[in-house]
Amino acid sequence: MVPRRISGVIGTLLGRRNTVGGTAALAQEVCLFCGTSLVDDVVYLETRVCPDCRFHYSITARERIQLVADRKSFKEKFRAVISIDPLLFNSRDTYRSDIFNAQLRTGLTEAAIVGQCRIEGISTVLLALDFSFLGGSMGLVVGEKVALACELAQKKDLPLVALVTSGGARLQEGALSLMQMAKAATAVGALHRKGLPYIAVFANPTTGQAYASFANMADVLLAEPGALMGFAPLRVLQESAGQTLPEDSHTAESHLRNGMLDNIVDREDMRGAIATILRRLVPARTRVRLLVPRERNQRPEGQLGAWEAVQRTRHPQRPTSRDYIDRVFREFVEFHGDRLASDDPSVICGVGDLYGASVMVVAQQRTVTPEGESQPPFIGPEGFRKAQRAMHMAEKFRIPVITLIDCAGPALTLEAEEKGLGNALANTIFTMSNLPVPTIAVILGEGGRESALAFSIADRILMLEGAIYTPASPEAAASMLYRDDSRAPDVALSLRLTAKDVKDLNIIDAVVPEPVGGAHVDPEASAYTLERALVRAIARVERYSTKRMLNERHKRFRKKGEYGAYYQQFLTKEAQHIQRVKGTPKPTSMPEDVLETEILAFPVLPQDYDVDDEDDNRDGVTPLLTFTSDTNDFPVDVEPTEQPGEPEPEPIGELEPELQGEPEEPLR
Repeated sequence: MVPRRISGVIGTLLGRRNTVGGTAALAQEVCLFCGTSLVDDVVYLETRVCPDCRFHYSITARERIQLVADRKSFKEKFRAVISIDPLLFNSRDTYRSDIFNAQLRTGLTEAAIVGQCRIEGISTVLLALDFSFLGGSMGLVVGEKVALACELAQKKDLPLVALVTSGGARLQEGALSLMQMAKAATAVGALHRKGLPYIAVFANPTTGQAYASFANMADVLLAEPGALMGFAPLRVLQESAGQTLPEDSHTAESHLRNGMLDNIVDREDMRGAIATILRRLVPARTRVRLLVPRERNQRPEGQLGAWEAVQRTRHPQRPTSRDYIDRVFREFVEFHGDRLASDDPSVICGVGDLYGASVMVVAQQRTVTPEGESQPPFIGPEGFRKAQRAMHMAEKFRIPVITLIDCAGPALTLEAEEKGLGNALANTIFTMSNLPVPTIAVILGEGGRESALAFSIADRILMLEGAIYTPASPEAAASMLYRDDSRAPDVALSLRLTAKDVKDLNIIDAVVPEPVGGAHVDPEASAYTLERALVRAIARVERYSTKRMLNERHKRFRKKGEYGAYYQQFLTKEAQHIQRVKGTPKPTSMPEDVLETEILAFPVLPQDYDVDDEDDNRDGVTPLLTFTSDTNDFPVDVEPTEQPGEPEPEPIGELEPELQGEPEEPLR
């Protein structure tokens, strides 16, 4: 018969104990926070969560594994890796005795457990840290097991999930303990380069070296409600502050508010939340390819007036990006925060399902305001950095990016400037223009200013029939041009901001029809039409290789501003109007040599011109129209005549409205 002490040690080392959902004695009979009785409560017995106030009590690493992994699917790995005393550390108790006592008390060989399991049927490598083993400190064995877990995930081509409760450095191992941060970080870097998903779950408490290394390097960061989180221990922060800290500081809730977390998930829902994310991010064994729908593409009924389109985008019942996300993308998982300062609610980022294919959605969320008022919100630098983060995730997992645009513009405030608004805008434009995955942009409502541009550097740009795309709101443009907001309807017509106008300007690729009266009349029908248009657009872009896709994207934006047939017709009318004003015969058409000239918005170069040739010769290339301050040169066969006392030319259509009163100051 084995002595009791030896059998206890063997049982401890083998970890044969089960408290959650088992028959072990209750840790609490009454909730410490709300006083609710916990005796015989099923929720508390299974999860150690109070059924009323939802306070999450501490549990061990093995109990966390039991709650997350499918039943009897976890197989532990690297169990024989145990700690030694590398420094022969001297203290009140020997380091070896501390390790032995921790093993006896917790049933673990070290503070980290590594194994392979299934989470709702998805094979996963699981890493769990236990705070009850020497505070979950990051010693040599913990660092080694983190690296081994990453290497196992790479070898098996599986995602990695880390359940973290940790403290600071393991002082008994000196600088060797500190070096484990670098070891773990390099291992996670190799995992990222392999393109495998990595999810970290923070429980109470998560601090110190683990928090500041491999835990915060995950693609998705989740946390339990009320978890104590941060690099420094709470006691150190209180001592440095010299006063009691705010109640919610250093918690999961404050981290979510400050953009450091993706979501807070209740312990009961943790398995389902992790499984949903893995289903969207795990590389599919059989790739889902969207096909072009067989039904014929719907076409808009007719052209909306400019001011009517502006009013339609501001209708309080018009569907927002959130409404379309809920109707079009299934199993949508939202990500929060820019990982720097904040979480901008005006930008929604997340991954969802579009007919079985995973897509990354980056959307601008409009705040509903009274009818007739310009639509906030204005996106700050945090929102643009949040969008960049989602785009980089899409690049890693090779999934298409869909942007939904509905915003009046960026936040023009001193605070936004000090936080790097210009830098955030520039980097968002650069990031989206160089993404090696299919990108589709959809203008849902008000496509305003640079915020719309930054989200629309895409392979295909769609625009709802009732949306607008403009460098400034009509009210702002009227105020700048005439110092009169009441002229906004006239300016709206001049801005050419409707979907039909923007399509004629070759800025967008397709106009998505809306129900008669607008998208707010039948949001379900509008969402269905948009869904089919998205499938059609992605299917067409996915036909190209990555190299060709990037080249085509570069060429399409390189050509923006070239004068096409639309401009040629417009300039023909301009020349005819000029001849009428000057009292010369009205030409029936443009001269033949002019019609054959390629018209550009920038200096025209011969077709055989070599950019690298320093001795470029641009002679012989004549632009269509030349306006100078000293002469009036027009490509017509008659000489313009000047007559004494001739009145000033009348304004030309909507492009040169008549100015009344005193001359205005030049725009700054």
